[in-house]
Amino acid sequence: MPLMLIRGGREEGMETRAGEIRAFIAVELPEAVKEYLSTLSDELKRARGDVKWVRPESIHLTLKFLGTVRLELVPALEAAAAPVFSREQSFGLRAGGLGAFPNLGRPRVIWAGLEDRSGSLGPLAASVESAVEPLGFPREKRSFNPHLTLGRVRSDAGKRDLAEAVRHRMDSVGPSFTVDHAALFQSILKPTGAEYRVVRRFDFSPGAVDENRND
Repeated sequence: MPLMLIRGGREEGMETRAGEIRAFIAVELPEAVKEYLSTLSDELKRARGDVKWVRPESIHLTLKFLGTVRLELVPALEAAAAPVFSREQSFGLRAGGLGAFPNLGRPRVIWAGLEDRSGSLGPLAASVESAVEPLGFPREKRSFNPHLTLGRVRSDAGKRDLAEAVRHRMDSVGPSFTVDHAALFQSILKPTGAEYRVVRRFDFSPGAVDENRND
């Protein structure tokens, strides 16, 4: 059964018209990682910084943000991305570490890090970029920096305490997990916050797991 596309919706203040969706390609996270991120967020909230925290169940690892996509382009987008993932072998990652963009002195985004011993993430993201570029999705100008967004800082209120809380957990170590698929997501903004729905799942090659994966 084909997955339903929800028309309309908006994210971060950007409207989409009828016949368009907001979309991105990302790796889904297992529950153990989401629970770890939830624990980190709860600890950081005690600093009482002015942060819009992301719901743990909504956190994902973005490989390519697509923005507004016309519905008639979705089949071509799926067809372009699918071969990238069908050639990919499973690999391991470990969640851990905390930081802020652009830095702790001027935090705007609070993030959790990822350890990628196999070095698979960067090349995978680059392959996705190359696959969708001919469809009108330009390459990112910034280098790929894999991270999991925990929250977005709205003002300087409580900034020092927040930065200190992040420093206190910068070396935190989270669970390892295996990446064996990605997905094309649709983003829908609701009164309770952004909701993400899978439009198409992309499974990796059923071959052997990368021997250099994290354990």
